Amino acid sequence: MSAQESIPWLKEYLDAVNSQIEELYPPPHSTTIESAAADALSGSGKRVRATLALLWCEVFSGDYRPAIPLAVAYELAHASALVQDDIIDHSDMRRGTESIVAKYGLSDAILASDLLLFNVPRMVAKYGNLESGRLARVFDLVGEACRATTWGEFLDLEMARGKEGTEQDYEEMIRLKTSTLLSAPCASGAMVGGASDEQSSLASRFGEALGMAYQVQDDTLDLIGDELALGKPVFTDLRGGKKSFVLIHCASHSSSEDRSFIFSLLNRSGPYSEGEISRLRGLLEKHGSVGYAHERVLRYTREAKDTLISVPESRARSLLLELTEYLAARYY
Repeated sequence: MSAQESIPWLKEYLDAVNSQIEELYPPPHSTTIESAAADALSGSGKRVRATLALLWCEVFSGDYRPAIPLAVAYELAHASALVQDDIIDHSDMRRGTESIVAKYGLSDAILASDLLLFNVPRMVAKYGNLESGRLARVFDLVGEACRATTWGEFLDLEMARGKEGTEQDYEEMIRLKTSTLLSAPCASGAMVGGASDEQSSLASRFGEALGMAYQVQDDTLDLIGDELALGKPVFTDLRGGKKSFVLIHCASHSSSEDRSFIFSLLNRSGPYSEGEISRLRGLLEKHGSVGYAHERVLRYTREAKDTLISVPESRARSLLLELTEYLAARYY
């Protein structure tokens, strides 16, 4: 079941963002990189970052529409990051379809990623009517999110290159790679909606906690999820040598023989056998590693919900709570 099927109200917000996105690279495209950029933006993603920016703007202004350019900016940044992520991971699939690098080739994928990213400040510049200090803060939030995401991707690669990794290493990596690009839309959306610095910080804390829950769940699904629901092969992250709460917990509680087996699966170029998949999932079940990761998801989700206690009752607040519960419980 898609996000829109599960959350009917989401369509209104997605339509507002998608109509603006479609204007950026309207067909017919005169160049291949424009086609690639348009494809990168047209995926079936949930547009979580855009929706968060809109909802937090609505919390403080009663209207989500002022945050539409900002929402588009974050979708551009996210799409650019996904293109680069697939390049780095040598991924041929993205959400059940060909990745941009697989479809257009490496050179055009790199340029398409740049084209997406360099449009981000142009969207933020649409807020020229904001008070100068507030506008500078919005630019800083967007820029810091892009910087942190890049650094988080680097840390992810560093962890993949080594056999060991601690839970603390993993948490810091996903905080940078994923959470910052959720906390920044929340904070800047609130700011565009007229929130104070304190209120924007509250929105940022909500987004960071939600981002942590989202990424732990995503990494867990790579090991236990269904390929058809995920839209990509399972064990994709494992093949890239990437660590997760589930894997780190399982390895730390395994025998030397089982640890060696787990590490032998990392950075695998060929396919995994049914026996290997079954054995790893058996170890995850034996040591309660999936349940351990799920507890972390629940903890981060509670942190996100707790921040909403300080937000006045409103339709937007209720929708934020519903979106949080959906993302924490998703199975794809």
